Amino acid sequence: MGRGPTKKYHKVLNKDYVEGTLTCLKPSTIKRNISIDFPNVLNIEPTNRCDLKCVYCPRDRASKGIGLMDWGLYTRIIDEASLYKRLIMLNFHKDGESFLHPRFIDMVRYAKKKDVATTIHINTNALSWTDEVIDEILYSGIDDITVSLDAAWPETYKKHKGADCLLKAEKNVRLFLEKRRKRGLGRPFIRAKIMEFEEVSKEEIGNFFDKWNGIADFVQVSGIHNWSGAIKDIKITDESSSLRYPCVIMWYALVINWNGEATVCSVDWNTEIKVGNVNNTSIHEIWNSDDIKSARRSQINREYFKYNVCKDCVVWVSIGDLTDWLSKKKEFYT
Repeated sequence: MGRGPTKKYHKVLNKDYVEGTLTCLKPSTIKRNISIDFPNVLNIEPTNRCDLKCVYCPRDRASKGIGLMDWGLYTRIIDEASLYKRLIMLNFHKDGESFLHPRFIDMVRYAKKKDVATTIHINTNALSWTDEVIDEILYSGIDDITVSLDAAWPETYKKHKGADCLLKAEKNVRLFLEKRRKRGLGRPFIRAKIMEFEEVSKEEIGNFFDKWNGIADFVQVSGIHNWSGAIKDIKITDESSSLRYPCVIMWYALVINWNGEATVCSVDWNTEIKVGNVNNTSIHEIWNSDDIKSARRSQINREYFKYNVCKDCVVWVSIGDLTDWLSKKKEFYT
């Protein structure tokens, strides 16, 4: 998700990211860090199982099916990442609820042990949190957690997420924060998030902010995209632009789905732009493959309609236009 329409909520979420987003790195960070050796950001999908049926998510229509990442595959990914410069961020999520993987906490601990990332981040709905799970989270090594509550009122939550579970999610977050306080811990950081759907009133957005401001460590109000047209009934409220320019995300981030398929973007819900598979190819090789260079080249050449997932996407907007600078980085696309 990118920045929503209400600019007063465009706050810095992480020092390396454009304010209001945890998807778009700052241009200065990009220019300082991108390398043909390895991505700067990895999105790993432990599972695309989920305990909600959000109306804005195409997860269950994906051709890859529903599954769990194999432990051996996962450790190979982390072992390779440990050979290179630390990731700016390791995101433990894509299209599902990562806490539904039976070894998810082990995954976090393994990544932390290998010291592969400056920040280990997870996006979660918090519904599967119990006393025991919260205790494990607190000492797992997760640095940063975004809790997608996405509503201040139960009726909104039920309408958008297909379950009447807002009070349960809120209770779990408050329990987490209380346990963390009692133990004198500063981490994991907790961010409460809501999305600015067109039909969600400004009153509810304000109510959400007031409810969590001073309770959670941060309150995020984001826009919403429609998965590049996959969800027809959602009006985009993410930041948009009348000027189209290359999606720089392809130069610094890689997504590894639960089955090992690598794609260039977390919006690529149906793995349209496959650039390799880590079951049989190293991440370094994928990062320099003909397939990924072709995807980047389509952006440099302004062939924005080459892929369906790119055609109507707006997630790239917040970074800004780096066309001239990217064009000089020929090692990434030739």
